[in-house]
Amino acid sequence: MAAPAQSRSTDRDRRRGMHDGAVHQLPISADDRGIVAYQLSFFCRSGEESGDEALDRLLDYLLESGDGLVGEWLGPFEDSVAAFRLGTRSRDSDGPVADLLTLELHVGVAEIAESVIAASPNDEWGIWGCDLLATITLSGDNPDWTLVHHIWAAVVSLWKAVPWDESSGFEIAAGEAPQH
Repeated sequence: MAAPAQSRSTDRDRRRGMHDGAVHQLPISADDRGIVAYQLSFFCRSGEESGDEALDRLLDYLLESGDGLVGEWLGPFEDSVAAFRLGTRSRDSDGPVADLLTLELHVGVAEIAESVIAASPNDEWGIWGCDLLATITLSGDNPDWTLVHHIWAAVVSLWKAVPWDESSGFEIAAGEAPQH
């Protein structure tokens, strides 16, 4: 039974390598001072099989825009979860232009069911049955709002995402990504 786990782990490491040349790896973790300033979630219908596959697909989409990215994989996690600390790469250096954000993807109807029901107990927003929850967490003094807008556009284009946050709920979908 150990061989399949090793195989999944090896496959995941190989997939992560797909972005080695495109997403510049940070030499050290950026300091977020442990302060969570804002979370923005997206309920999606993706059909993705795992968190890593969904994250690979999203990173590919973001990199098609031509903007350089810096980041680091977080984890390892179970197959249904993937996370990455990510930022827009400065044109003048190898560092980020703003504070890194954390991007988490949870895949599977059962995996995200509690979040779906908590956000929309009566399914008035049609999110029941969603199979992917993407969450952006911003912290620090200088959020990367440009990247938040790019991620928002990407998840809507890829997976018909419905945005939600704790302060506005689903009403946030009526406007642009928030500027705090």
